[in-house]
Amino acid sequence: MTDSELRTIAAAVHVLSRSLHRRGVAQVGLDVLPPSESKVLQQIGARPGSSVSEIARALRLQTSNVSTSVRALVARGLVDRTPDPDDQRRTLLRPSPAALRHREMLEEAWAAILADLLADLDPADAAHLRAAAPALDRLSRAITADPARTL
Repeated sequence: MTDSELRTIAAAVHVLSRSLHRRGVAQVGLDVLPPSESKVLQQIGARPGSSVSEIARALRLQTSNVSTSVRALVARGLVDRTPDPDDQRRTLLRPSPAALRHREMLEEAWAAILADLLADLDPADAAHLRAAAPALDRLSRAITADPARTL
């Protein structure tokens, strides 16, 4: 694959991601989170049971900045904090049931939006994109599994 093809794929994925996110949030009627809170919530969802310092390391952010985002997410009802049973000085973070419901609602909205977009494409192009779903899923899981790749 050429550099030009890779740039085309990267740009298209970026535009699709941003558009799906914005349209999905609007369609579902959720509040738009500030980027810092969104990144922190995404990491907590990917690594439930992590501490603030672990999330900060994964995102390469200052612990104090992550703490601020976590406080805001807790106030919004999107993150639950629980004491670490092995070390009471440490707090573990998990997405709240509300955050999990919001994520499910967003994923359903994104799927509906994408279905509409695919319906407007040439059927062969739509079939190629559908066939790429397993590879795209593996790629996104590889990125999520490696904190160094999430930025």
